[in-house]
Amino acid sequence: MNRRSVRSCCICILAAIGCQTKSEPPAPALPSAVVVRDSKGEVLVELRPGHPCRATLGPFEMMVGGPPLVAQLGDAHWVGDDEKNGTTISRNDTPVARVFPVGDPVTASVLDPQGIPMVRVQKGGGDVLVSNASGQTVRHLHTRVDGTIVIDQPAATATGTKDLVLVALLTASELAPEVRMIAACQRVLVKGP
Repeated sequence: MNRRSVRSCCICILAAIGCQTKSEPPAPALPSAVVVRDSKGEVLVELRPGHPCRATLGPFEMMVGGPPLVAQLGDAHWVGDDEKNGTTISRNDTPVARVFPVGDPVTASVLDPQGIPMVRVQKGGGDVLVSNASGQTVRHLHTRVDGTIVIDQPAATATGTKDLVLVALLTASELAPEVRMIAACQRVLVKGP
C-alpha cells in the first residue's frame, strides 16, 4: 500500500469513529397547553404548565412561579402563602383570596379574606358542579368520550387536561382574572396538568 491510500484509509476510519459519538437523549415533551374555547372556537383561557406556569386570560398574561407562589402583573406583585387552612393569595401584601384545599382531586374552594366562599368546586359522579357565594350551582362540567371537557354556562370546551377541577377554576367568572390564573397555576404546580 502506498502512503496516499494509507492516509485515505486512516481518514475514513477516523471519520467513521468520530461519527459514532453518543447523541443526547431527546428533551422530554412539554405538557400540552390547557385551552378553553367558547362556542365559536375563540380561545378564552390558555394555561401552559411548567416552571413557571403561564396563564393567559383575555388581555391578562401571568407567569406564576413556585412554590411558594409568586407572580407579577403590571405594578401588582402577587404571592401565595401556604398555611394549614390553604393558600392565601395576596396582591401587594393585601390578602384577596384563599384556595382550600390545595391539590385535592375532587374539590376546591376559593374564599374571600373573611373566609366566605366566592366559588366552590365539587366533583361527583364524573361531573363537576361549581357553586357561587350563595351556594347556587352556576355551572356544570363533564368530560365527553373524546376527552374534551364541556362547560355549560357559558358554553365552552377545554382540551389539554383531564382535570375537571382545574378547568372549573380557570372558568370561574365569579373570580378576578388574576385569582383564576394563580389558583389554576397553583393546582398545576402542586398536582400536575
